[in-house]
Amino acid sequence: MGNEVYADLYFLVNASMDLLCLLITSTLLHRRTRRWRALLGAALGGVYAVAALVLEMGGAWGLLCDAAAALMICGAVFAGRGSRPSALLQAAAVFALTSVLMGGVMTALFAWLNRLQLPLESLQGDGLSVWMFALLAAVSGVLTLRGGRFLGRSRRTRSVTLLVTLFGKTVSLRAMVDSGNLLRDPVSGRSVIVVEREKLRPVLPPAFFREGRRWIPDHDTARRVRLIPAQTATGPGMLTAFLPEALTVTDRHGSLPSDYLLAPVELGGRAQGFDALIPAD
Repeated sequence: MGNEVYADLYFLVNASMDLLCLLITSTLLHRRTRRWRALLGAALGGVYAVAALVLEMGGAWGLLCDAAAALMICGAVFAGRGSRPSALLQAAAVFALTSVLMGGVMTALFAWLNRLQLPLESLQGDGLSVWMFALLAAVSGVLTLRGGRFLGRSRRTRSVTLLVTLFGKTVSLRAMVDSGNLLRDPVSGRSVIVVEREKLRPVLPPAFFREGRRWIPDHDTARRVRLIPAQTATGPGMLTAFLPEALTVTDRHGSLPSDYLLAPVELGGRAQGFDALIPAD
C-alpha cells in the first residue's frame, strides 16, 4: 500500500518552497515585485505540484510541463508592461535552478540526519513524515535564501554601467552602488536609481529642463512618469522618476536587463564623480 499524501499539506509545503525560490530569484536578478504577486506565484506553484502528483507527470512530458509551470509562475510574479520575453526566460531559468538547488539541500540534510542515527520516529524506515518534510523544506529554504543573498552580493561591484533607453534615445551612465539609496515606487515596488540631472538631458524632453516654469508632461510622456515619495532638504517631498523603455546593468560578471526607475536630481558631491547611484539591494 502506497504512502498517503495530504493534498493540503503538500500544497502548503510546495507553495512555501516556491515562495522562497521566488525571493531568491528576485534577489539574484535585482528585480522587485509586489508581495501579492509573489504569493500568487507561490500559490500557482503549489497547485501545479498537486496536479503533477495526481496526474503522475513524468518523462519528457513532465519536463515540458515543469518548464511551462516555471514560465507561468515567473510571469505572474515578474512580468509587467514592457517586459521582454528574454527577461522572463531568464527569471524562469534562475527560478528552476534555485528549485533544484533547494531540493538538493533537502536531500543532503535528510542524508546527514540519517547518518547521525537520531532516535526520531520520523527518520525511521523508508518514508518521511509530513512534518519532517516541512521542517527540511524550511531549513533548506533558509539556507538556499542565505546562499542566494550571498551570491547576489558577490555579483555586485562598487560601480556598474547603465545603458538606458528613454523616449527612443539611449545614454550610457556610470553608477555607484549605494546601500543608502532606499527609494522605491510605492505602487510597483520598483527601486529607483538617482541620476545626475544633466546626464539625462540627451534623453529627456527639453521642457523638463526649463528653469522657472513648472513642467507639465504631455499625455505620451506622462505614461512613463512616476512620483516617488522622498525626504528632501526641506522635508518630505516627491521626486519625479521615469520608467525607461529598456535598462541594462553591466558589471564585471556581465549584463542584465533590469526594471529600475530613474530619478533626475542634483547629486552634487554625493555621487563621488559617478553619474548615478544605484541601490545595493
